[in-house]
Amino acid sequence: MEHINNIVNRVYAASEESFWMHGAVRTTVAEMAEFTSGGEIAVARSMEQIVGCVRVRRIDQETGEFGMLAVDDEHQGTGIGRELIRFAEQKCQKEHLHKMQLELLVPRKGSHPAKVILENWYARIGYHPVHTETIDVSFPKLVQMLAIPCKFVVFQKKLR
Repeated sequence: MEHINNIVNRVYAASEESFWMHGAVRTTVAEMAEFTSGGEIAVARSMEQIVGCVRVRRIDQETGEFGMLAVDDEHQGTGIGRELIRFAEQKCQKEHLHKMQLELLVPRKGSHPAKVILENWYARIGYHPVHTETIDVSFPKLVQMLAIPCKFVVFQKKLR
C-alpha cells in the first residue's frame, strides 16, 4: 500500500504542484488500503514491480468512474496509463455500465500546462467535458489544502 500511495502522491505532486499548500498530499496509505479492500484499485506491473495504478468504481446505475490514475515517473509515456484506463473501461462494461467518467482538477482561472496536456490526451481517447463542479461541494475537506481556487472538469465517454 505504501508503494502505491507513494506513486500516486509523487505523480499528483508533479502535475498539481502549484495547486496545493506546502505539505498537502493527494492520498494516504490508509485511504489506499480502504480503496483496495473495496476492490477499487487496480495496479500495473513491470518486472514484478508495481509501476502504476487506477481507482475504478461505480457511481450510479449506468456510470463508472476512474481516478487516481498514476504511472511511476520512469514508466510514463510507455502506454501503461492507457492500458490502465482500458482495464477500467472493460471492468465497467462487464458490469453493464454505459458511461465512464473522470474528474480533472484544474485552476478556476487560467490554465495549467500539465492539465492542458491531460485534457488533450483524454479527448484523444474519447473523453469529453460534460460539466464542471466546485471542489468545495465534491470534496470539502480538500478546500483548506488548496493554495489556489480550483474546480473539477467532469469528462465522460460512452462505453460500447
